[in-house]
Amino acid sequence: MNYKYRIVIFDEHPHDRGLLALALRSAEAQLEILEASTPLEIAHHVSSGAIDALIADPASSFGEVAGLAAELRKRSPQSLFWLFTGSSEIPTAAECVGLGVDGRTTKGSAGFLAMPTALLDRLRAQRELRAQFPWEGDSVFSGTFDLSACLLGKGGAIRAVNRAFEEMLERPRYELLELGFDQLLNEPGREDDWRRRFLVGHDAWEAAASLRTASGRPLTAAFSANPLADAGAQQGLWAVCLMDVTRLLSAAPAVGPAVAAPGVDLDQILYAISHDLQAPLNSLSSQARTLGESEAVQGEEAREAAREIGTLAARMQLMLDGILQVADVRRGGDEPEVVGLDAILQDAMDNLRSEVEATAATIEREGLPTLRVNRQQMVQVLQNLLANALKFKGDRIPRIRVHAEESDETLRIVVEDNGIGIEARELERIFGMFQRLHTEREYPGIGVGLAISRQIVRAHGGDITVDSTPGRGSRFTIEFKGAALRSVNSTGNRVAG
Repeated sequence: MNYKYRIVIFDEHPHDRGLLALALRSAEAQLEILEASTPLEIAHHVSSGAIDALIADPASSFGEVAGLAAELRKRSPQSLFWLFTGSSEIPTAAECVGLGVDGRTTKGSAGFLAMPTALLDRLRAQRELRAQFPWEGDSVFSGTFDLSACLLGKGGAIRAVNRAFEEMLERPRYELLELGFDQLLNEPGREDDWRRRFLVGHDAWEAAASLRTASGRPLTAAFSANPLADAGAQQGLWAVCLMDVTRLLSAAPAVGPAVAAPGVDLDQILYAISHDLQAPLNSLSSQARTLGESEAVQGEEAREAAREIGTLAARMQLMLDGILQVADVRRGGDEPEVVGLDAILQDAMDNLRSEVEATAATIEREGLPTLRVNRQQMVQVLQNLLANALKFKGDRIPRIRVHAEESDETLRIVVEDNGIGIEARELERIFGMFQRLHTEREYPGIGVGLAISRQIVRAHGGDITVDSTPGRGSRFTIEFKGAALRSVNSTGNRVAG
């Protein structure tokens, strides 16, 4: 037996209400149509039972009708809010942002014919979606959480978004639904790569990317993608949570150690990150625990979904921690000191002693120069490079060589390994925040180590690059030259390894 949808039509004009009701019944006989000519009548219908869709031509009552639609969703999270207006520009798309408008059709002969099919298709898709994950989407996508979130289908098609996602992209829901996630990315030439991740992926992953906003405002988002109940491999459903990190990552790198970019209030950035992101993450974790322990949550599948939400929150917390580490680098930290890089390398090796022993790794080291640097930050750089060599070893016993090279006005600190190597097209991407080339199952991590290392080296006036041959290993080079070399050279003369 077909499900009988309950649909409210709000329009001040009785002729338009009647014509639309007729068009809907012609498309689907199993409908209960409830007509309303005032917002008060909408409220009455909402109070009488579950509503599947509110179709409205709100005219001057748009704000009030949108408020009623929000109240409707508190009772029936799966309900649709659809605009059927005489103009495609009133209300404007910007006015619809954050109000959960699922669809929009312009009145006219074509509109009366097209809208019923579009609405019914969306209603059926909504029911199918809820059958695949019957409860956990309600709280996330009805706006309970402030974290920006979307639900993607196979290949990355957007199936659901929450209010925060609309506001982040500055686009109403009806423009976002059924777009491909890759269409939101401001990374020309990489669309196929993004689609492939959602099409064939099986494991959670993280990344950071530039996104397109309606106003053209620059937006960089860090996000975590998790398959829902193994749906990444089966049904193709992905939950994606995003954080806006534009203000942090758009700050220009410091010119020298402990020197902040002009006009950048780092304390304000740190406060914004802590305030804007910690609170919703804590809420998400708390809600996941509550759902997992609640007697109202029945069945192992539902409890597993609650655990996945908790895992997602934990991984987002790791991402936030990584962002805060970048902020610490930008803030400068301790004053530079004259220190031998041999001692710094030893500290890094001591910190990784258990990993070195577990992999039976060999680390060859040659004499390194004495430089004027931030000691703890340079320990972090070398530790990150060594840790990567120990992790991405493939089936080999790791063999790592650390040495210095000097030519003309250039000093290079080189870390070479015999690991799995990196494809040429990925050599620059690995330095991006949350950029990972492998799944969590293959190589755990969130992809911030190299990004932080580059930030540190650039804060000292140098740079870090990589050359690699897949299957044969990688060569990471920390380079100082010109003014940068003079700033870290403790003697004022050229330093040799």
